[in-house]
Amino acid sequence: MKPALAAAAPGLLKELLHIGIVVDDLEPALAKFERLVGVSARDRWQSDVGVRVAFFEVAGTRIELVQYTGPIVERFGPVLARRDGIHHLCFRVDDLEGALAEVKRRGFGVVPGFPVDGAHGRIAFLEPEPATGLIVELCEVAVRAAGRRGAGAPPSEASL
Repeated sequence: MKPALAAAAPGLLKELLHIGIVVDDLEPALAKFERLVGVSARDRWQSDVGVRVAFFEVAGTRIELVQYTGPIVERFGPVLARRDGIHHLCFRVDDLEGALAEVKRRGFGVVPGFPVDGAHGRIAFLEPEPATGLIVELCEVAVRAAGRRGAGAPPSEASL
């Protein structure tokens, strides 16, 4: 039996960087979400394997809207396939390679194909947490991003 997500947290996970929500079509979702929360998306990012994202800062929490547009499932498997609603929680780690070694030691699996460069820095997704099905993303924030509450200015067309 795999351990619960809470078992991975002590001393490993730093701050919550964002909550990821998968949407069918980013542009209409952005318009509706902007009307709901009263703020515009702050950052946008797109990868060359078919992921488009936009970030909102809402009451001190970053929310990422994610649209899959390309071959992400072929590259990373069904774990990252379309899911309705909240998809993942992204936590900052100081050292991604060290964090991955530790979560593996604690019995968690890493989605094949990771780590890679993402919107904030180097990222990896863990296999879904067994009790909830929620996916955890670990992010070692890039130096260029460290000054912006872990969010960072997204690179243009970086590969995910």
